[in-house]
Amino acid sequence: MDDEKPTHGPAGRSARARRPSPRGPARRTTARALTGAVLAALLLSGCGLLDGGAEERDPEWVLDEASERYFRPDLVGHSPGLVEEHFPVLETMGAVTVAEGRFTDPYERVPFPAQDDYWWQAVIELEPAQVDELVSATAAAGASDHGGAGAPEPVSEDEVLDALVPTLEGEVQDCPGGWVDVSPALAQEKGPDVSDAGDLLELTAVCAGGSQLLTSARDM
Repeated sequence: MDDEKPTHGPAGRSARARRPSPRGPARRTTARALTGAVLAALLLSGCGLLDGGAEERDPEWVLDEASERYFRPDLVGHSPGLVEEHFPVLETMGAVTVAEGRFTDPYERVPFPAQDDYWWQAVIELEPAQVDELVSATAAAGASDHGGAGAPEPVSEDEVLDALVPTLEGEVQDCPGGWVDVSPALAQEKGPDVSDAGDLLELTAVCAGGSQLLTSARDM
């Protein structure tokens, strides 16, 4: 009987060479297990790094406890557009410093914050004559409402500084004549506490005898 000889296929390899090694599946199983373990370890370590980074990062938003609102210390604007939109009666103005932000924590997972969650504030430089005109217009509005002489309501310095976020407090000048509320002169058409663009006015104070107007409004 002839001895068995290996047969060769078209590629010249023996049939015996094409037989799968019994160790192949075991090796593949072991490799998959090791890969899964490595991936799991990486994911777990990655979560730890992400969590740690979130705790250690410097927040972009800061809570001002006095005014009870969140603001960005690095976000201050100087465009007069927002002021012109809300107070068209101010035909001319000097330097403008504007800050904007939210009342609720921006890091909370709220998909769509309510419209009135947003606020804006401004420190506006005016001519002293413009300040006098606002004070006179406020007094006239008070006189017409009450049938007699009216005077603007005083606003204390503490109220002014508590209402403004820290990025604007440094823009406020000393006011020996005292701060007074002139919201009726700035929003006569829509009411004493609503801007021409429809925002709720929380602060509209000028320095009597000075040149600054301070405003704070809630987006409505």
